[in-house]
Amino acid sequence: MKTTLTRLMASAAILTITSMAASADVELTFRFNDSEREEMRAALDEFEAANPGITVELQTIAWGDSRDQFLREAAVGQGPDVVHIAFVWTQEMAEAGILRSIEELEGYQPLPNGFDDFIATELTEYEGQHWGLPWSADTWAMVYRTDVLAEAGISDLPTTWDELLADSRTIVENTDSVGFSFPAGNQIWFPVNYFLWSNGQEFISADGNGGYELGASADEVATAMEYFSTYIEEGLVSESILSIDVPHDPALMQALLDGDQAMALMPTNTFRQLLAAYEETHPGEDIPLQSGVMMAGSQAPQTHLGGRTLVVNANSDHPEEAWRLVQYLAAAPLFENYYVNQFPAQRSLLSQIDYRPEESGFSTQLAEHTRTWGAYASSGAGVGQMWNVTARAFGTALSGQSSASDTAADLLEELERMIAN
Repeated sequence: MKTTLTRLMASAAILTITSMAASADVELTFRFNDSEREEMRAALDEFEAANPGITVELQTIAWGDSRDQFLREAAVGQGPDVVHIAFVWTQEMAEAGILRSIEELEGYQPLPNGFDDFIATELTEYEGQHWGLPWSADTWAMVYRTDVLAEAGISDLPTTWDELLADSRTIVENTDSVGFSFPAGNQIWFPVNYFLWSNGQEFISADGNGGYELGASADEVATAMEYFSTYIEEGLVSESILSIDVPHDPALMQALLDGDQAMALMPTNTFRQLLAAYEETHPGEDIPLQSGVMMAGSQAPQTHLGGRTLVVNANSDHPEEAWRLVQYLAAAPLFENYYVNQFPAQRSLLSQIDYRPEESGFSTQLAEHTRTWGAYASSGAGVGQMWNVTARAFGTALSGQSSASDTAADLLEELERMIAN
């Protein structure tokens, strides 16, 4: 991505962003949810050097806590100036009145290539204005240890959920490794939705009359619960996955690095971290890691067009300086030098990405097999709330605390209440 054009564009952007020195000392707070804390701190140091008079405190928080924490703080006039959130939280937070609009912020300094250069901007729209700047774009795909598959006698990558389960059984029977393992805690939300979407189902659908309705039956949701429960019930994975919230959990990452696990699903940035860790621990060796497209069901595979958004707190005392920080974070050098595991959510920069051969699955998935959250975000039910109640329900079913049929019925009843409200 380090082309001459990119460097020229980035230099111009930074000169524009930093051309006005702060008139007085300003202290900003930036809340960040990803794992690249040291890299982000270094980037903020660079921003401070280019903007005398502005200092930035970096706060870090887990993704599972970030949404509710900011909603609570902002509701009482507090919270950080700039906040890192998920694409699908933006409309909910705009409705709560805790964000400043992009239209207002561009009054301080226009975006170098315009707001239309960013992708998924529809997810930031509420009542005719936009309330966040899409920051990074990603999706999830499958990841494989090709050497473990070969040891198990598997020559072709699985393409359906049924094949994934069958291959997991084969791997456990023929090797000392686990087949497919997954985060069964908070972020089981993602594989569950991919399973439903690949079978023509979804939790929330547009009803065709301007409203919203459930897009899956209790039986269909119970089938998804039973599918993922099978891995635990048959001993194909340890019950400890119930406490794993994220795909970059050290337990999952180390198993893949050591060859103790053959298959996983994860977002782009996690796979890049995995590749970097393997190269560091196995210098000069061939890399036995490969990505592939997500599993199909009765229909083609689908994952979400996701990513991260930067928003400015409506309570910030320094919106102009906060916006200057947002623009710095969205410029090309950040992705080239600091946030290297992420893809920028800008068309002008995405077009310049060179994928590694190991990333071919992510490239195909992102280009051909993604969808936005659609009705999930526009229904007003609140994707964050839906995510949390779904994760809890699946945890209940997978741990055997309640039957899949009863848990699925209770979950859909709760989701229906969210739609109605």
